[in-house]
Order: sequence, then C-alpha cells, then structure tokens
Amino acid sequence: MPDTLELYTGDTVTVEHVEPLANGGGRFNVTAEDGRKWQIDVTRDGDVEVVTTWRDGTLADLDVPEWMDDVTGRLSRM
Repeated sequence: MPDTLELYTGDTVTVEHVEPLANGGGRFNVTAEDGRKWQIDVTRDGDVEVVTTWRDGTLADLDVPEWMDDVTGRLSRM
C-alpha cells in the first residue's frame, strides 16, 4: 500500500514498496505530484541506486532531486 510523505519543501510524494532486496534493503517507487517517478533500491545501510525513471508514464532520464535524501532517510529508519 503506498504511503504519502510530506517533504521539507512542502511538496508531497507517494512511496510504494515494490519488493525486498536480497541484501536486506528494498525497492521502492517514488512518485512526485508533477508526474515524475523514480524506482530506487535502498540498501540496509541507506545507500541508494536509481533503477529507472519516468515522466508522465514514459521512460525518461531524470535527475535525482535534492529532496530524495529526505525520502530515503525516512525509508532507512522504517
């Protein structure tokens, strides 16, 4: 079930757990209000790797926004 997080910027994102990873971390989909979406792997140590990104449902090469650290920090504490 997706969770909605309010960021320090005042924006909100939806975070959905996709699957656990063999290393003890997890794969997540992070969707911004503006239609951008990142699929990321978060390791048990809090390291993040971008798997793929979309804009409005179409694959796109998106930069990782500064607020992603806020999201991944919260995920690593869960």
